[in-house]
Amino acid sequence: MSFFNIAAQNYRNPKAYINDFGKSELFVKEALMEYSKSIIESSPDDRIQTTMERIYIKLEDINNNLLKNDTGINGDTTLRDEFIKLNSKTILLLKNKALKLNDYIVQSNSDYEDIFKNFSYKEKEITVYYSDILYYEKFKKEFGLKYNILIRNYTSKNVFEYNAYQNLIFYKLNVLDDKLVTLFTLKDTEKVNECIIHMDNILKESEFKTREFKGEFDDESLNNITTELIYFFQNQNVYLKELYYKYIEEYLTFQEAKKNVTENDDEKTIAEYNEKVRKFNKSKNDFFDSLYENQIAKRDLINRWYKTNSLFLKNNIVFEDIYDNFIKQKDK
Repeated sequence: MSFFNIAAQNYRNPKAYINDFGKSELFVKEALMEYSKSIIESSPDDRIQTTMERIYIKLEDINNNLLKNDTGINGDTTLRDEFIKLNSKTILLLKNKALKLNDYIVQSNSDYEDIFKNFSYKEKEITVYYSDILYYEKFKKEFGLKYNILIRNYTSKNVFEYNAYQNLIFYKLNVLDDKLVTLFTLKDTEKVNECIIHMDNILKESEFKTREFKGEFDDESLNNITTELIYFFQNQNVYLKELYYKYIEEYLTFQEAKKNVTENDDEKTIAEYNEKVRKFNKSKNDFFDSLYENQIAKRDLINRWYKTNSLFLKNNIVFEDIYDNFIKQKDK
């Protein structure tokens, strides 16, 4: 497919020039869709990296073709220049992995300071990037008006931005949840409590944001499944924390009883020890059985989230809006 397949020329027909931009924008839209799908389908890192490299190489080719072949409308190349500038920012975000939102396990091994720095960095980059997109859309509209052409353009949050913020909520929760599940295998209530406090703060923030997202799209399936995930984590943290604390309490009591029976092996001490062993084993089994069942339920919910996310993009990204109707017809 050729994305800006024109010989170097000076367009005198503004409609023809702008329609060629529609073809270039179509490819950029398809490229973002391709990348989003690779994340949504939970593809292996090497496949995602290959996808990213293929995308930004093609985006660089578009920029090079535009610089070589596009001489604008009577020398006016301002639309071309703004498009290249935005394209370059997309390439940079792909290269520096600011849009990477699937490295949960790697990030969960970091300390909290680095985890939250990473969250802030990604959120800032996403916010700035989509602000740049809106600026470009405004510039495109003004460029068209200068040549008496109405160009279709976004005036509010587009589907990729909406999807990016939903993915960011999912990402933050999964990073902290991976950390929490690892801590549950240790016997350190202070670290577990610290993680749950951090996670609860993100859950409150996420709950607020999903309420804000309501009504932004007629299709609320993605927002609904993200809300369901938030409630799942909230309930999980309360339920498992209670069982975990009981398990640790019985473990400490058992350790004390073991010490006593070593020092004094009379019949009463042995009987107390056996009772402590029974209680400890019960609390341990209750906790780890519940943790196992919770992980299975969580996996099923996360798989539903992936499918919903994929369908949301499929159902709400309309490529022909730009390609076939890039230029709006004026009202008669």
